Amino acid sequence: MVFAALRRVWRVSRGIPGVRGVLAAVDRVWWARTIRRAELVDLDHVQLQVGRRLRANAAIRAYVRGRHRDGLSLNPLFFDGRVGSQLPDAGRVPALYAYLINDQAKIHTSETWDAPAYAAAHPDSLRAPGGPVGAAWRSSLDGGRLDIGVGSSTVAVTRAELLRAERVPPVPHDARGPVTRPRLLIWRFGPGDDDGTALRTALTVSSVSDSALWLVVDEKTPAALRLACAQVPLWQGNAVVVDSAPDVTRADSTVPTGTLILVRDPDSEITAEDALTLLGSASRAPAAPLWLRMDGTIASAGVVVRDGEGRHLLAGHPAQDVSGLGDHVDSAVLDSPVRAFRVGSTEGARTLLGVTVRSAAVPTAMSLPSGDTRMDALSVGRGLQIDDARWPLMKRTAVETVTLPDGSIVPRLRWSVKTAAPAGPTGEAWGDTHFARGLAAALERLGQYAAVDARPAAQRSSDVLDDVSVVLRGPHPLRPSRSRVNLLWIISHPDEIHAEELSAFDRCFAASTAWAAAATTRFSTPVAPLLQCTDPHRFTPQGLTRSRDLVFVGTARGIARPSVVEPLRVGAPVRVYGPDWRGYIPAGAIAGTHVPNDRLPAVYEAAGAVLNDHWPAMQRNGFVSNRLYDVVASGGRAISDDVAGISEIFGPAVRTYRDIPELHELTLSDLDALFPSDDELAAIARRIRDEDSFDARARHLLDAARELL
Repeated sequence: MVFAALRRVWRVSRGIPGVRGVLAAVDRVWWARTIRRAELVDLDHVQLQVGRRLRANAAIRAYVRGRHRDGLSLNPLFFDGRVGSQLPDAGRVPALYAYLINDQAKIHTSETWDAPAYAAAHPDSLRAPGGPVGAAWRSSLDGGRLDIGVGSSTVAVTRAELLRAERVPPVPHDARGPVTRPRLLIWRFGPGDDDGTALRTALTVSSVSDSALWLVVDEKTPAALRLACAQVPLWQGNAVVVDSAPDVTRADSTVPTGTLILVRDPDSEITAEDALTLLGSASRAPAAPLWLRMDGTIASAGVVVRDGEGRHLLAGHPAQDVSGLGDHVDSAVLDSPVRAFRVGSTEGARTLLGVTVRSAAVPTAMSLPSGDTRMDALSVGRGLQIDDARWPLMKRTAVETVTLPDGSIVPRLRWSVKTAAPAGPTGEAWGDTHFARGLAAALERLGQYAAVDARPAAQRSSDVLDDVSVVLRGPHPLRPSRSRVNLLWIISHPDEIHAEELSAFDRCFAASTAWAAAATTRFSTPVAPLLQCTDPHRFTPQGLTRSRDLVFVGTARGIARPSVVEPLRVGAPVRVYGPDWRGYIPAGAIAGTHVPNDRLPAVYEAAGAVLNDHWPAMQRNGFVSNRLYDVVASGGRAISDDVAGISEIFGPAVRTYRDIPELHELTLSDLDALFPSDDELAAIARRIRDEDSFDARARHLLDAARELL
């Protein structure tokens, strides 16, 4: 607790002018001292990256003074990008330092060496200087062997053999040797691949598909990643590291006719599952995935041609707009940063709309086939059709109507739900992302067309085709779009709202009855209450047996959150799921760094009780956490800090505390005596699912949009 408090003070002090520079220098000295005492710097490995021999102190100084941001690795078993993706502090401090001060038992440090497996086999290594990395490396210096590889496919090598592999330069592409396997992966690496995900995906696809593997590195590839690639041929004999590799579209002396090839360009995000799907589809016809920009909008759903001019279908649209096109689109060419084909194939290309690649690559000049695309065969749907006057841009069709189960007839509108969450994998950890998807799915059940936009796509070019935009106001304000109606739904950060922001929207809602009334008076703009909600199609009881454990799901937010730390301090059984709790609570209390969204209902229902708290501004202004709706709808029980409205909404299914002694008392109580019977909880859960569902909120928003239209 004392250490956590000191760390908070230290962080705040960094923002004080005149103090920032001094504290930064002290930070670097402390980082260097910690790394030096770990005894794991390998100077031969460092020399291969920087091109000259350094002393250990000089290597450490270079690392802490900024070279860690360039991907400098101090040990062949430690890949900074891999560790940085697991520890939130690694974005602020060097990854190696973050590793050394954290619980190391389950942290993966390399794509080619299994640190958690080593820690499990050698538990004493967790108490050694440098943890498992330091212990294993020092053992190799004394003649021990290192198990290099992935999963069960490993080989025991000496330190000398590992460094010898790293010293082997990439093979010139014209000297790579013949491909003797029926499938070939050409995996090109760039500066954005420094977290190791791309290498991990390549190794997975190669292993599952029994493919030959070309790992293509050049001067733009981070040095540590090049050395990690150089280790792969030690255990994977079908892999070769090459300095360049042109697309192989025709048979030559090294790649025979009939070879299935998958090419992945640098900095392109694709899962192993999607890559394998592409490879399998290419046995029938050349295939590319749906290509998304980094903001999540479509770069290309396939290339269409008219009068000899090629264009990317649905460029600038939300990814949901491909759902009306079926499972694939016939494409004139394979113009994608990931593509699969059979050498010598003459079949036409296809874009598979069920698999995606996310890339910042810019479409290049295309070599188009003769003949135009049959545009009459493309039925886009979702209220859209190709605009012949501005081909191949889209235009709105006449607005349809749909009859709902209650017999009411409503217009079938195009909606966008816009969030403050980032796009891509990072946004998957945001509750706003899943809230937006829940709302969009409910709108679709009302016969609407709904898409979700991450913050970078909030002003996408195609939003002029939308009828209604709903901005979910989170930690960042978003401007109204060019849709016909703009709605604002404030679900968090009410303390940051100002009059100008409200006045820009056609109608405003807030997830707090009290705040909505106060804001209406304060800002002279009507704000209607529209409380948080849950998805009853996901959060519903499954009849699971309750444990005695208290459960918390969420991040530490960079602080020792009392709702978690205090129950642990007094001996309550707490299981925590979150990515950044190391250093705040005992390692034994961390049940996992993440809970898949589809498993949350079971986690909530099976908990003795779920712990919950609110941001101070949310608590002051009566914004009840969305988590409580999900917990209670699942048949679960919750203990939360007190917020106005909780007891009226959830009754005895949620017990609240106003101070730390009350929190201690609740978490040490007999939980079955603290909460009502299972029958009463089931009745409360049914009421929440009926009255406080995304479907109910979507219908409210639809009615508001109809009034405004």
